Amino acid sequence: MDLSQYILALKARRKVFVTVLAVTIFTAIVAALVIPKRYDATASILIDARDEQTLAPAHMSPRERAGYIFTQMELIASGKVAHKVVRDLKLAQQPGMREDWERDTGGTGSIEEWIANGLLEKLKVDSGASNIITVKYSSNDPKVAADVANAFAKAYLDVALELRTEPSRAAGQWFDEQVKALRADVTQSQAKLAAYQKEKGIAGGDERMDVEYTRLAELNAELSRQKAATMDAQTRYTQSQELIKDGVSLEAFPEVLSNGYIVTVKAALQAAEGRLAEQSEVLGPNHPTYQRTQAEVQGLKERLNSEANKVVASLGNAVKQNQKRVEELQTALKDQSDRIMNLRAARVDLAVLTRDVDNAQRAYDGALGRAIAVKVDSKVRQTNLAMLTPAVEPLKPAVPKVGLISALSVVIGLLLAAGMVYVLELMDRRVRSRSDLESRLAVPSLGLLSRWTPAGGRLLPSPNSNVRTTHALPRPW
Repeated sequence: MDLSQYILALKARRKVFVTVLAVTIFTAIVAALVIPKRYDATASILIDARDEQTLAPAHMSPRERAGYIFTQMELIASGKVAHKVVRDLKLAQQPGMREDWERDTGGTGSIEEWIANGLLEKLKVDSGASNIITVKYSSNDPKVAADVANAFAKAYLDVALELRTEPSRAAGQWFDEQVKALRADVTQSQAKLAAYQKEKGIAGGDERMDVEYTRLAELNAELSRQKAATMDAQTRYTQSQELIKDGVSLEAFPEVLSNGYIVTVKAALQAAEGRLAEQSEVLGPNHPTYQRTQAEVQGLKERLNSEANKVVASLGNAVKQNQKRVEELQTALKDQSDRIMNLRAARVDLAVLTRDVDNAQRAYDGALGRAIAVKVDSKVRQTNLAMLTPAVEPLKPAVPKVGLISALSVVIGLLLAAGMVYVLELMDRRVRSRSDLESRLAVPSLGLLSRWTPAGGRLLPSPNSNVRTTHALPRPW
């Protein structure tokens, strides 16, 4: 069936089309008038991103923010908030409420639980894509719808504040105990550190170690110099002993030759020997002057030998003194090394005690800061939530919408009527046009009769008639 055939069928069955359309529209209007009216009241709550009454503001990511908003929506639709609404509005004391509860549940369970579940069934919470949460409640009474929506919003704000402050109060008491214990730990750690510093004589920081290391370096340098001097003295003393064994005169020793006093005595001896030689030529060996000069020469020689022996003996004494000094420096160096090792060990223990003090202080500071923040949170009077728009009594019902139902009934009626005509035409197919006849019989048509006109004037007039009449012309189909 093409469009032209359907239009012909629609014209032929126009009574059925009009009837179905009228019945559909009438039924829809009657249903819209019979359906009980339902009123929707909406209250909006703003979730502010800032919280001015906290010392530790949280910075949430967009994903965490979305999760936080969904959590608040579930909190609004929770039993805790619904029970608070029941208590705030005193719904259990309303007339007839207990009878309805007993008739519905047989008196089992709690009446507040039953009322709260009934309220949640008519509650709808939505947020869209913003920080505004809408609380919508539906009821047959517009005043009840507005009162319950506002009660849910107020109960949610009160519950949110309670959930924020009550855990903070309990946590504040726990933090007070922890702060006391941590303060005692800090005091004990500081006392141990002070006692250890006093015991080990550690007054400063790293300056003491610097002084000790400097002293160790000086001792090392002094020991090196003293060993070199000892080796030099030992070498000279050994050479002097070898010269003495070889019978070499002490006057040939370099130390003797370089001695100033010996040089003076030797010069005096040479002068005395010169005078003695002159006197030996002039005076006799028994002359008092000659004997006196000879005694002077002998005394100078003894003095020269004595001083030379002293010089050689001093070499041995120098070796002994240098060796003794080396031993003293080695002992001092060992003592200094032991002192530094002890200081290092003490520094390790001191570092452990200092670290214990720092850890105890850090733990105390963290607990104290957290305790202060928790105490501030426990004393807040409002959260980051606020009533943006309270619900008002709706003037028009949300259901039913007579205008929308009427418009939809017209559209649906047109569709049903057109479908009914189409179904009837398929069930009782008739020839309504020349194309139908040619398509069904598969033969060409020879002509087309004019429309049947049963009124007068359809026949030709009689030949004997003097009345002039107008002939009816045939009309196409």
